[in-house]
Amino acid sequence: MPKQTFLNLPEEKRAAFLNIALDEFASNEYNRASITKIVEKAGIAKGSVYQYFQDKQDLFLYLVDVSNQALMGFIQQTPPPDPSADFFQTLRWQMSATVLAAQRFPVHAKLLRRAYSSPLPFQDEVFEKAKQVRDQHFQVLVAQAQLTGQLDSRYRPEMVVFVVQSLMGELGNFLQGKFKDHPGNWVGLPEVDATFDEVIEILKSGLA
Repeated sequence: MPKQTFLNLPEEKRAAFLNIALDEFASNEYNRASITKIVEKAGIAKGSVYQYFQDKQDLFLYLVDVSNQALMGFIQQTPPPDPSADFFQTLRWQMSATVLAAQRFPVHAKLLRRAYSSPLPFQDEVFEKAKQVRDQHFQVLVAQAQLTGQLDSRYRPEMVVFVVQSLMGELGNFLQGKFKDHPGNWVGLPEVDATFDEVIEILKSGLA
């Protein structure tokens, strides 16, 4: 977590430093990301970073937090087209919103992909941070859906959250891999919509 010295910085200076750090870690594997390059671009002394954060790992984990919050905040602040949508309609909308969030915050999304796929000595902590953010979001949705009878209350809420969160967490990577060679914006492709619809149908009907 950032030290009070960092939190006391003017908002503009704090944001500028974070943008530079986000770009450096998103563009390089963790071991190759350079604190020296960050401070050079920020125009500050190298020692300043260690007045802001404990070490490189501490800074990186904070950037993971910032990125998770940026993407989840975009999703939560974008209301569904239909306020009366049920659980599955809301989840279907969130699939599109999640992909749009990654496009709205491409550097944040790129950093998170590196964080989840790179062999880091503190990988468990990275996954736990992401899980906590998504858990809080889906726990509310699942609890409301079970309370209103939209989801089967026989299933433990934590297991429903686990299944939904696991699926949502991997869906973006699946689509990125599938459409990585497609020129331009692929979010609105019929194939993408069909993928979202198929996933929702699988969740609604089950695999048995």
